[in-house]
Amino acid sequence: MPIQDLNIVFKISERCNLKCDYCYFFFAGDETWKKHPPLVSRQVIEDLGAFAARAARDFEIKIITLIFHGGEPLLMSKPRFADMCETLRGHESGFEFKFALQTNGVLVDDGWIDLFDRYKIGVGVSLDGPPVVNDLHRLDLKGRSSYDRTVAGLRRLQEAAAQGRISGTGLLSVINPFADGAKVYRHFVHDLGVTHLNFLTPDYNWDSVVSESVIRGVERFLLASLRAWLADKNPKIRIRVFSELLAAILNPHFMQSLHVYGGDYRNIISVSSNGDLGPEDTLRILDQRFTSMGLNVARNDLREMVETEAWHEQADAATIRPDGCKDCGWWKICKGGRPTNRYSKARGFSNPSIYCSGLKNMYAEIGAFLVRNGTPLSDIALRLAS
Repeated sequence: MPIQDLNIVFKISERCNLKCDYCYFFFAGDETWKKHPPLVSRQVIEDLGAFAARAARDFEIKIITLIFHGGEPLLMSKPRFADMCETLRGHESGFEFKFALQTNGVLVDDGWIDLFDRYKIGVGVSLDGPPVVNDLHRLDLKGRSSYDRTVAGLRRLQEAAAQGRISGTGLLSVINPFADGAKVYRHFVHDLGVTHLNFLTPDYNWDSVVSESVIRGVERFLLASLRAWLADKNPKIRIRVFSELLAAILNPHFMQSLHVYGGDYRNIISVSSNGDLGPEDTLRILDQRFTSMGLNVARNDLREMVETEAWHEQADAATIRPDGCKDCGWWKICKGGRPTNRYSKARGFSNPSIYCSGLKNMYAEIGAFLVRNGTPLSDIALRLAS
């Protein structure tokens, strides 16, 4: 896959002010964070800027999206954060950085919003639902609720967006298998006024010790939230996991794009606070080879990363159809689901998603909705087959 765009998840802080027990970074077996600096150094920032400039030159990339991540990125002081942004901007030559940031929202204040405004940073907030859902897993270090503080941060960001100071804030939510997806959707959209969000399936794979009730619960959540979204018929509400599918089934161009790039995470790389390079972040929990690649922005280039075994394994995952998907009519828009949910040590990525049946129900629900609203079934079938 030619690298037409590059997304770098930059771990500027490898500590957090919350203790979310499902967190892939701290509680899923990858303990490299314990050996890494709590905050990234200025030298690593300089090294990353130079690495990005080389990658842009070598692969003719015009825009590199840099996502400030953690842990919790707002644990960095504001002056240090501003200096980091200035340093990175100083490396722009023939390309531009597009800055983004993912936060739990607890530390958002007017000073942070000023920085988001100054450096044109798109902000995403993590929240899992109303308090009864969110606080099952997203507690602070003292075991207290994070909901009110997160929503307060979200409200500040929404107000700044309404004033035109920053772009609209998106919401990222990990699915709770025992929650009602429709109620969670309505809380986000109707109560909190969120218009851009995404639901993430939990990072279980075929080797995870997880009950059938959990798998089925995730699938029920997806279907319930999808039905609530379709019932609203509001084009201003974008839920990425659903919106991309609906657009692809409607439009041959989007269908081709989803088929080529869906499930292919090779345009996403991670950089740890010590400068170590890795693939898309959730792959770290799968196997040691995705965690310690022996590469660092100070001494290696993107060209070296694309030659690694882990990179080629991702290429196979994105292009080779698993046996379990051979006869599936949804392959073109599914590609087996998220790579993390497909993995097993015995077969690598050569499996369908552990949420396969739920994904099929989701695709069928979107197709049925479009048919009810005037899209010919024959057009949908042609796009899925062509």
